[in-house]
Amino acid sequence: MEGKIRTIGEVCFWIAIVIELLAVIIDKSAYTNPYESLIFRTAFLLCCIKIVTTRYSRGECLLILAVGVIVVLSYLINTRDEAVRALALVVACKDIDLRKALKIILAITLAGSITLAILSLLGIYGAVSVTADFGRDGIETRYCFGMGHPNAFHCMLLMIISLVIYLYGPKMRPVHYALIFIVNMAAYYFTDSNTAFIVLNLILTGIILLRYCPKLYEKRIVYICGAVVFVITVLFSVYGAAVGTGTDFMYRLDKLLNGRFQYSYIYENARLINWRLFALPENVEFFDQGFIRLFYWYGIIPGVLYVAGNLYLIYQSWLKKDYCLLVIVVGYAVFSVMEAHLISVYLLRNYLLIWIGYYWYQPFISKSDDARYLWQMLQKPIKGDVK
Repeated sequence: MEGKIRTIGEVCFWIAIVIELLAVIIDKSAYTNPYESLIFRTAFLLCCIKIVTTRYSRGECLLILAVGVIVVLSYLINTRDEAVRALALVVACKDIDLRKALKIILAITLAGSITLAILSLLGIYGAVSVTADFGRDGIETRYCFGMGHPNAFHCMLLMIISLVIYLYGPKMRPVHYALIFIVNMAAYYFTDSNTAFIVLNLILTGIILLRYCPKLYEKRIVYICGAVVFVITVLFSVYGAAVGTGTDFMYRLDKLLNGRFQYSYIYENARLINWRLFALPENVEFFDQGFIRLFYWYGIIPGVLYVAGNLYLIYQSWLKKDYCLLVIVVGYAVFSVMEAHLISVYLLRNYLLIWIGYYWYQPFISKSDDARYLWQMLQKPIKGDVK
């Protein structure tokens, strides 16, 4: 019976992952999905089934309850359900094989992206290129390969390659890294997407440096520096939310960033002075600055919780000497200064949720002798019960 319960939960979890990934691919295409809300609810329900069929210790339950109160309050105040769905996904990740999950995510995302590109190139569905004024002083033709915007295509390339590096990087040869650089250069030739191109090169450089200098990634100072860089990206975003382009420094810098802070500062509630503990329901505007969107959409408390989750991953990368995870977390943070890809209603745009899902319960493993199903938590223990 125990095995059947576990199997049911795992099957539901993998179906939920597939559903969330398909939602991401559909969003990147030219198709407008009228069943999006139903898809999200179905994936959420499946994650809940996985949670109900998983054993949790008392400590784990207390942590779930504490975070659950925060995300439910967030939902009740701003009516955005992403935080609740994200918590369900993270909690449901307990006892899931991390590498298997990431490989499935990589396979489906890669297959979906290639399919969209081929359909556009064959003229069946989706545009190959877009000719427009992208805010860079003139009309340009840039290639999007079925994803609606050139930045969207290069962004997906960044996310896919980051997974490839994490899963296979330690076994890759120099020629493989060189091939990735060439792919990135080729994509940049067509998309002219500066942000994804630069950040992907930074991630590659960081991982190559740490891999071939093993004494570096064994040192605590490397992980401290990574955490410092992460905090700087967040604080810089907060500063941008406070002043916009109102200083000479920010004005000049924002010109290089193609108006990331200028366009977010247009919306009054996105300005630091108007941030709230939990965001207002009318905060629905889209702009590219990721961290500002995080606090604008969800509020200070959920935003700080997400930031804390990222720092926790950096801490775990130090414990496991996982330099690939360190570089990816910091790289995603730098990317979020200029793009809001990770802050989205589509949960599996943000692979960090899977890493958080794997690591959140690690501190409780040595104290999990009292692990029980959630419904058993409500029952009085019976002498002789098997926990």
